[in-house]
Amino acid sequence: MIRHRDIEQLQKLSQAPGNTLTVYLDVDQSKPANRKRGFETQLKDMLKQLIAQHPGDEELVTTAQEVEDIVKRVEPTGKTLVLFRHRRLGFTFRNVLKLALPPAAYWTRGAMLRPLVEALDEYERYAVVLVDSQRARLFTVFLGEIEEHKDLVSFIPPRPDSPSSDKLRSQSRMERHHDESVSAHVKTVAKELSRLVDELEVDRLVLGGNNEVANALARLLPKRLQGRLVEILPLPISATHEEILQRTAEVQERLERVAELELVRDLLREVRKGGRAVAGLPATLDAVNTKPVWKLVYVRGLSVEGQECGECGGLFTMAEEKCPQCGNTLHHVKAFVDRLSHRVIEAGGSVEVVSGPAAETLRQVGDIAAILRG
Repeated sequence: MIRHRDIEQLQKLSQAPGNTLTVYLDVDQSKPANRKRGFETQLKDMLKQLIAQHPGDEELVTTAQEVEDIVKRVEPTGKTLVLFRHRRLGFTFRNVLKLALPPAAYWTRGAMLRPLVEALDEYERYAVVLVDSQRARLFTVFLGEIEEHKDLVSFIPPRPDSPSSDKLRSQSRMERHHDESVSAHVKTVAKELSRLVDELEVDRLVLGGNNEVANALARLLPKRLQGRLVEILPLPISATHEEILQRTAEVQERLERVAELELVRDLLREVRKGGRAVAGLPATLDAVNTKPVWKLVYVRGLSVEGQECGECGGLFTMAEEKCPQCGNTLHHVKAFVDRLSHRVIEAGGSVEVVSGPAAETLRQVGDIAAILRG
């Protein structure tokens, strides 16, 4: 399981001396080439190419061998192995995701977090609670995975049938006892949900099950959780994991596109009034080089070429012949958007990758933009 606190820890690697070896490895066992640990062969080929790009770097050679040894002990339980190794610190982070990410290897100062950050941006962690008058099932959905954490069952006395006239008082007492028991059940669910949200750093909340009880639970939630509640779905308490995953993914997709479009519209307003946002590659690079960037925003799948100064670390377009900042030689950078994202993240900023209507709206001013810190 990857959490936001893991990303914060990985960002700190850029402050340590020496490079980090980052590996995104396809380990999907539904692919014949990955079976019988065929992914280990693919890792060797990927690292061999990386070493060829850094001739004479013995630290990379040693770290690559360590990573190969680590991968030999990994069980391929998902689709992508994410691995970071900083040899000087003796630091290793590895996690197998059930989400497909493009395979790649990087040898850079700090971990190459762009693919992981993009995935975290696209797939927020959702808590899903299906509840009725006596049962509650608590799940989390994250990075294409679903996990059931609790199946709570409370003893609830049955609501009595319509009584005869001489049993009205007993009927009232039994109904009150039933209602109080249901209310206690809902309070227990709210308490357990609150604990789960804190423990797993949940971003959004979805409720389902019996509509009346789900709404009662929503009213009982503390304000900090009410702000994360995004929808009450018509899902039965007995819904399968596949049904829950599909319906949650639909909610997540819709909300992500809406949030992206709102962000881009705000960005465009700032660009047009000359405020705290710039657009287009040259202006964005200038902002990243000289100003504190709060958020880098670009169209999904963007690929551009660029250069980096080996002396001052400035990032520039291919139009520059010498570093405008210090006059030194510039070097062509493969996967330039990766390097640009890496620079923003290691400086404490974040990255937003947009699709659909938000991408079309952003293209009014360019494929890439930056929002500056206020």
